[in-house]
Amino acid sequence: MSGVEVLIPILAVAGMWTAIIILVYMFFSSRHRERMALVERGLDARIFSTEHRLDNSLKVGIVGIMVGIGVFMGYLLERSGLPDVVAYFTMVLIFGGAGLVGFYFMARRKEEGGGEV
Repeated sequence: MSGVEVLIPILAVAGMWTAIIILVYMFFSSRHRERMALVERGLDARIFSTEHRLDNSLKVGIVGIMVGIGVFMGYLLERSGLPDVVAYFTMVLIFGGAGLVGFYFMARRKEEGGGEV
């Protein structure tokens, strides 16, 4: 191995860690600046609170169930002769998307006052 080939993995790992550290620093420093700007203007910083809403749990649950059904349907399509990558990829996307669309209509119905989610 020449000297350059030895440096490639070292530089790759060092570059990866440098990028991670810079991204974390930028995230926290920008968040701090935003909060300080709100405090200077006398505004409330409640927009940064992370409340766990039941709607989000329901959405994740619906999408998870639909993705599981998509994996099962992909398995059935694979067993019937369709290539496995095509079967799983398409079924997961179709059923996951259907779960999101279904949740959208449930949430819209709730906002219109037509029922509970």
